Amino acid sequence: MNACLKILSDKPLFFLINLYTTGISSIVLENILKLTLLSLYPEGKIEAGEIGLPITNNNLILPCGIYGRWESNN
Repeated sequence: MNACLKILSDKPLFFLINLYTTGISSIVLENILKLTLLSLYPEGKIEAGEIGLPITNNNLILPCGIYGRWESNN
């Protein structure tokens, strides 16, 4: 996360991250984004959730990871 923050512009529009590591929930990623991006750019909003692929023959979803997004309000 810190390496990613180093390459952001002074006024970023958005930040997207995908994680495929098991054992980390979307809530943990949301907390990380709050502690890092939201503390640097408080004018933004954060969203986090799960990534999944639909299984069409039985209407289930195969979990594949999590995502996080910070978006500027400006």
